Amino acid sequence: MILYLENPKDSTRKLLELINEFGKVAGYKINTQKSTAFLYNNNERSEREIREAILFTIASKRIKYLGINLPKETKDLYSENYK
Repeated sequence: MILYLENPKDSTRKLLELINEFGKVAGYKINTQKSTAFLYNNNERSEREIREAILFTIASKRIKYLGINLPKETKDLYSENYK
């Protein structure tokens, strides 16, 4: 599953609360070792706060989703997948 957060500094905590509530009801739990986050934030302080709030691995350049490499820069999408 891919999620996009408009204001990650404020919404990350709420997202994790919602996921935990869903997990309690459905009996599911996030595998933080397999979860990855991309941070598109140029603010170093905000990025540090987000890193502390989540237990996910933080990807710096790309993630792989359904066999497709998703780079941080969209201009690199073709070269990352059709070399």
